[in-house]
Amino acid sequence: MTDYVVKVSLVASIVLMGYSISEFVASFENVKEKIEEFLAMAKANAASNADLRRSNFLLSGVLSTVYVLLVYFSDVVIWLVALVLAKLVLTLYLSDKLLIQVLRDGSLSRKSFLVSKYDSLSNAVVGLAFALILVL
Repeated sequence: MTDYVVKVSLVASIVLMGYSISEFVASFENVKEKIEEFLAMAKANAASNADLRRSNFLLSGVLSTVYVLLVYFSDVVIWLVALVLAKLVLTLYLSDKLLIQVLRDGSLSRKSFLVSKYDSLSNAVVGLAFALILVL
């Protein structure tokens, strides 16, 4: 079972790294357009702020939990699992704060954009580092 988990963890790490890199290289204008589309879609569906935050937290939380479980069952040292868990909890927190700001202001500030960029970069590094740990 461990070999299977390691292979799935490797794929998940590469996906995390790729997605995070794509988020990191996105321009401010591109992100603003996505936010405008998101807000229009939320308004069209009459979604409340609480519903949007809950769905964001659940989706991100489930994906983060699955990734941490894959890391745990890949037979790595527990402190590495704790570091990955701490990083993903920080990402969940930042994601929620960004969503709150977007829902409140209707736009994205440059500061929040930069924080999101650096969070994406650090997630890419985590994905790459864990993939390298699994391979070596």
